Amino acid sequence: MSNPTLASQEDVVEALGRALTSEEVTRVVAMLTKASELFRLRSGQLFTPGTSTVRLKVNAGTVRLPQSPVTSVESVVDDCGAVIPFTRFDQVLTLHRLSHEFVRVSYSHGSDDVPDLVKVTVAEIAARVLRIDPRAAAGVTQRSTTTGPFTEAETFSAYSVGGQLLLSPDDVAIANSFRAPRTSGTIVMRA
Repeated sequence: MSNPTLASQEDVVEALGRALTSEEVTRVVAMLTKASELFRLRSGQLFTPGTSTVRLKVNAGTVRLPQSPVTSVESVVDDCGAVIPFTRFDQVLTLHRLSHEFVRVSYSHGSDDVPDLVKVTVAEIAARVLRIDPRAAAGVTQRSTTTGPFTEAETFSAYSVGGQLLLSPDDVAIANSFRAPRTSGTIVMRA
């Protein structure tokens, strides 16, 4: 089962400032799917409701769960399968374990409401692809036209050449802002 998109067709229409053409309507779902997954990969967050089981190293008696918001913690066990008591504050679990030990945590996370900044950014990624100049989509990196003493030159951005759906530098910065804070020695392994 794939994850739901982080923005809707209506969000793309709003970002474009106009209605979609019939050709754009056929492309927009695939574009939103790809843009959502690229944003998830870069941010390290799912944003929508889900469950995860991760193996984490205990540091100073705590572990930080990578997905947010955490809605519930189903279980915390050590590598031998023994249940570990814990207390939770937001994404941080406090355990009475040694700092070099590992625990496996099963938990639920996410929200039905995707953050507005995420929704707008993913919609804008799709809208940007729809606005790409057809010449750039065909692979042209720059062009110039000279008429008499006048010259007109155009250079297309690297992420628009070929009409590919890619994260721009600004999109990467926004996605990075949602990454879970790193703590020294934290090891996350998906189960």
